[in-house]
Amino acid sequence: MATKVDTPDDWILVEQIRAGHHGAFRDLVRRYERQVAHLIYLSLGRPEDVEDLSQEVFLRVYHALPRLEPQRSLFSWIYRIASNVVIDEARRRKFRSMLSLDFLAAETGKDARGSTDDDPAVRTERSELHGTLQAAIRRLAPDQRVALLLREYEDLSYEEIAEVLQTSVPAVKSRLFRARQDLRSILGPMMESRT
Repeated sequence: MATKVDTPDDWILVEQIRAGHHGAFRDLVRRYERQVAHLIYLSLGRPEDVEDLSQEVFLRVYHALPRLEPQRSLFSWIYRIASNVVIDEARRRKFRSMLSLDFLAAETGKDARGSTDDDPAVRTERSELHGTLQAAIRRLAPDQRVALLLREYEDLSYEEIAEVLQTSVPAVKSRLFRARQDLRSILGPMMESRT
């Protein structure tokens, strides 16, 4: 999981980048590339998108760094840029965009009854559930998808999500509520039993 608190090193890197030290920008990219790649992959669900869109994110970061205000969180600011790139890409693709649901899958390898993945019936059921959930998530608005990802996968607080999405905490809560409500209405009793 991403570190959510800026370190003094972040701002040292920013100042070095502003002073023209290109090695500092490589360090900044290394520090945040995994989190950006996860956001892109989990939002769009296609590994082939990660490299190109990550480059676009960091290109935007580089060009916008001179305007970064010192009181802003570097972590949240980079996530905001990455979220915008993802939303733009999802809009370009409309219904073809996908969200990987790995963060919703059980990490233990067991279902609610305690059965393991070694059971073919469990694997089939899980595969069908995964496909159903993907189809439901695809129907969410892009801003709801990103908010859900940041909350469920990155485990960001409402305040952190609000900063990333440049909105208010009540707006974040509303997006998450609508996303979960829409998922429940799409998935019906199956989703109710898993929340």
